[in-house]
Amino acid sequence: MQILNAIVHEVKKEEDSTAVEVIFRQDENEIDSHAVDLSKQLTGLFKKTGLNSGGFTQPKEDEQQPQFVNLLNIYLNKLSFTDFVKFTQSATKEFQQQLFKAPTAKGGCLWFNHYEHNEEHFLSVVLLRKKAGLALSENLTLAQIEQIDLDKLHMASRINLSSWSEGNSNRYISFRIGKNAKDVTDYFAKFIGCKEFTRARIDTQNLVAVTKEYCQTNDFDDTATENIKQFVFDRCIEWLANDEAILLENISTALDACFLPENKGTFLEISQNEPYSLNNEMSVEKAALRSLTRYIGKSKDLSISFSSDLLNVSVFYDPKNKSLKITDIPQSLIDQLPS
Repeated sequence: MQILNAIVHEVKKEEDSTAVEVIFRQDENEIDSHAVDLSKQLTGLFKKTGLNSGGFTQPKEDEQQPQFVNLLNIYLNKLSFTDFVKFTQSATKEFQQQLFKAPTAKGGCLWFNHYEHNEEHFLSVVLLRKKAGLALSENLTLAQIEQIDLDKLHMASRINLSSWSEGNSNRYISFRIGKNAKDVTDYFAKFIGCKEFTRARIDTQNLVAVTKEYCQTNDFDDTATENIKQFVFDRCIEWLANDEAILLENISTALDACFLPENKGTFLEISQNEPYSLNNEMSVEKAALRSLTRYIGKSKDLSISFSSDLLNVSVFYDPKNKSLKITDIPQSLIDQLPS
């Protein structure tokens, strides 16, 4: 990752206050080891955090396009910013206007970071907040200090400028707008001008693919893989039945707790990066989700069980005659049958 531009501005606002003060930097932050370290930590948080994905809101005939998009059109030329300072100052003013409309929200520091990764350009906009910490002075006495809270992302967006400018994707923004009430968090999405993009069937098929890749990445054997697939299926069906949101971060946490992989958060990381780029909150189609399950049938004298992946591959069902044809019989069964 190569950082091309970086700058931070502060927007001061206390919770339940309507006063919003902006403190601008007048030049870009130096791209030194501290900036690189902060960028790497934030990139790590993006990978480990439940994100939604989408694109810029498309205005109707009587509406204006988001101001953030206007600013990109003014200051971005062939994936280079003509004046990164003015762009970010203008964007911070728009953030200030959105904060005026959210009296219960708090301010913070806006970190703008334009960087290149794998020959693609990205712009991340992150609301940084401070937290109290302890430090030792030269005479070894304890003192309280303020430091950047990097335990989690509060409000953040990452825009794939290359995909947006080329117009080859509907999902070029990954964003985090927090878990609080919408009147507290929606201002950030309105500031960026992003809207969520969901496709239930395709997303569910990707969820199935993510589950399988998760098992392969962690080298789970066949039995554990089937258990994990069934686990994800059961959890999603349970949340659907209880009218609860299906969140990838909750699936990831539950998998880590039950199956104890060496690398925590792998499921979430796989699901939210290319090629899947799934939303944290998903709309799930039950029919597509069933490909995670096994088909099981049992009578007094016969028991049949096979993975849904085998249907129409090596197991074929004839609904007219209610019969199954199996073309790939396990060798262990062949060995037991008369020759």
